[in-house]
Amino acid sequence: MDRHGRLLAHLYTEDGIWIQGALLNQGMARVYSFPDNRALISEMLAQEKIARAAEKGIWQVSFYRIRQHLDLDRLKNSFQLVEGVVQDVARVRKKIFINFGENWRTDFTISLNARAAKLFDRSGFDPIVLKGKRIRVRGWIKSYNGPMISATHPEQIEVLE
Repeated sequence: MDRHGRLLAHLYTEDGIWIQGALLNQGMARVYSFPDNRALISEMLAQEKIARAAEKGIWQVSFYRIRQHLDLDRLKNSFQLVEGVVQDVARVRKKIFINFGENWRTDFTISLNARAAKLFDRSGFDPIVLKGKRIRVRGWIKSYNGPMISATHPEQIEVLE
């Protein structure tokens, strides 16, 4: 289910063409995944990467570009892909905070609530090891002590180096 309560599915034509893959490959969509529908995410990310590298479709439009973690003030309440180097990772009670700046009260942060932290653990993805790494996260930017994306599942975060 998406955030509006709509049922999600992967679609195929009668001759076996995967609709989501075709749209991503043509640059007509970005990958947007959910914790309860994680099927084919790696395949979707691969198709998106191909379209992005070739600057197909939406990847020609500056609105859809990948954002740097310092460039987010005007983008609250929008779905974005954000890159940056993780400065620190903190576990506070049952939550995890992945911080991109020295001041966690104003700089960009990725948060994982207790449910998401358990899902990351079960998937073998330890966010603590992200410190010092360049990553890409995708999600809705909210304002909470600066711009923040709440990650609900590991596939939202790509380790770039």
